[in-house]
Amino acid sequence: MITLFVLFLLVGLVIWFILGIITITIACRRGGGIFQWAVFGVLLGPVGLFLVLHLLAHKCPSCKAPVLRAVRICPRCEEFVPRLKHNPVGPFWTYRRDW
Repeated sequence: MITLFVLFLLVGLVIWFILGIITITIACRRGGGIFQWAVFGVLLGPVGLFLVLHLLAHKCPSCKAPVLRAVRICPRCEEFVPRLKHNPVGPFWTYRRDW
């Protein structure tokens, strides 16, 4: 009985870690920093993946590639990404300074 529990726990941890690595990979392709998303991806697992795919993503206006909200320069076409007109306020809002 305990060995079955340990097996499920290990499989769950491996899946959680794989989801974290997928989150890091997607965030880096969309212009995110590797250290920040490593923390989000590994600690939050599927929640980090949801953040990078849905809540913190929008499209580059010139090439229509998905980028993160905090990105100033598109990693694909290297064009300037303007600020969001309606930046949401709430637990997952992002603030980007334009200096």
